[in-house]
Amino acid sequence: MKFSTLLTTLFIFLLLADSAIAESGVNAEKAERHRYIEKLDKINFLPSLLPVIIENSDVIELSDEQIAVLLQWRDNNREDVIAVMNQIAGKRVEIKQAALSPAVSSARLIQMQNEVFRLQRKVLEYKLSCRDLVINTFNRNNWEGFYLVLAEKEMGVTIPDLILSKR
Repeated sequence: MKFSTLLTTLFIFLLLADSAIAESGVNAEKAERHRYIEKLDKINFLPSLLPVIIENSDVIELSDEQIAVLLQWRDNNREDVIAVMNQIAGKRVEIKQAALSPAVSSARLIQMQNEVFRLQRKVLEYKLSCRDLVINTFNRNNWEGFYLVLAEKEMGVTIPDLILSKR
């Protein structure tokens, strides 16, 4: 159960990775996009670790096939996830503005908040889909490398007892 909970926490962050690009102009654009995604990611309460996995694929010892699978998932889902996150950001602004208007009822504010919850659930479903893909893609060696990367990044994650006990 503890391992399952830890995995859930770890892999919720698994979205929206950027692959390494050599050109500095492209890197600047990539950095700006990454900052934007980080800002949007604060809209939901779950971590995104796919960028960490892709950036550290050598330490995690991912095969070319594993990387291809993860990149394909990212390419297929990134725009949709960002669009939903943008909708959430817009809805939150609408709620704040509506809350200041005496003409907007409490019932309407609840409806607006429920729409945000629906959109957040949609993001959660994308992230869980990515998590499932990682779980089905990683092997034992990948998990060990991944936990080393997380420890190095000081992400506040401890290596599960299951991994420690098998060393």
